[in-house]
Amino acid sequence: MTPSGIITLTTDFGTHDPYAGIMKGIIYCSNPNAKIVDISHHIRPHDIINGAFIFQRSYHHFPDGTVHVAVVDPGVGGSRKNIAVTCDRCFFVGPDNGILSLALENEKNCEIREITNTPFILNKISDTFHGRDVFAPCAGHLSAGTDFSGVGNVLKHHVSLNYPKVQHEKNVIKGEVVSIDTFGNMITNISEQTFKSFTGKQKFEIFFGAERFDKILSHYSEVPRGEPLVLFGSCGFLEISMNEGSAADYFMITVGSPLTVRKY
Repeated sequence: MTPSGIITLTTDFGTHDPYAGIMKGIIYCSNPNAKIVDISHHIRPHDIINGAFIFQRSYHHFPDGTVHVAVVDPGVGGSRKNIAVTCDRCFFVGPDNGILSLALENEKNCEIREITNTPFILNKISDTFHGRDVFAPCAGHLSAGTDFSGVGNVLKHHVSLNYPKVQHEKNVIKGEVVSIDTFGNMITNISEQTFKSFTGKQKFEIFFGAERFDKILSHYSEVPRGEPLVLFGSCGFLEISMNEGSAADYFMITVGSPLTVRKY
């Protein structure tokens, strides 16, 4: 696979501190011609599930040969490994804590290596900033075409995230909120395909907080301003939203909150 020269970054570093900018500096030291794209630096701090969801829904919009870096790493400096992965279409770089696992489920012919060798790591590695010392130099060199086999030893397995599964019962499915965007849209783990396969042509009702919904709308302005609604968002998952308002503020409910769909 020929590298595209593009590197994406998904982290929980925020933009107030210099961490994301420092990573970019190290990348440019490895590949001055790299093109860096910020997917997000505002993943909920330490929230690997939120990071994995955002990462999985974003990376496939980029050209083949892109290097995708994800760093949400509460276990930095501990026993978890640093890994790089090459697949048919792209590279992944990040901690082996599950942050990459949802994306890897979509890819074929993946080879995983532990990042241990120079020039893919800096000479001195901090116990608290592997984004700078391991993932950034690795991404830079991969984007420049450095041979992937030099990264380190092959690993046969990677850590799979304990991602919340949709629960199926006879006439009910139960999901939960896995992400809340800047607008306060509450995105659940129930995909459009899962929802439609479950309900078919039957009537349904959706229970969330103290609200009951019996229809899926297609856009926000189908309800009055300040009213909540349910729709399938741009990433293909069921969302609780509000017309010109924040559903998260309205419901005062956060990530992990349950949602139930009943058909009748």
